[in-house]
Amino acid sequence: MAIGVLLKINTVAPAKLKKYTVSREKLWTGANRNLTGDLKATLLGVYPKLLLGFAPTTQAEMSVIIGLLEPAELTVQWWDEKEDGIETGVFYAGSYDIPLFSKTTELYDGFEVNLISYNKLS
Repeated sequence: MAIGVLLKINTVAPAKLKKYTVSREKLWTGANRNLTGDLKATLLGVYPKLLLGFAPTTQAEMSVIIGLLEPAELTVQWWDEKEDGIETGVFYAGSYDIPLFSKTTELYDGFEVNLISYNKLS
């Protein structure tokens, strides 16, 4: 399948997306090593984390991106290479910096943010 839009946040494809990385995070519980060094743990699941990188933006573009990232819950449609298609899930945005590049031109430098899934992959 040809990859079209990589990502939509609340049905909006964010402008200036230049980096897109999917990380599959394994979450374990009860992890312990015994005296012989063997690991005992229970896998709770694999959770997607999306690293997004944005190119430099104008003030208007930055305002839209911040508006997309601000809510506590984001409905995200994202390209999943394993499934060779679009997946949908509920995510939240990690912390991010808003790097003002030039006060006079109101341009912002590029920045990165993680979108972290509330739910494990099925």
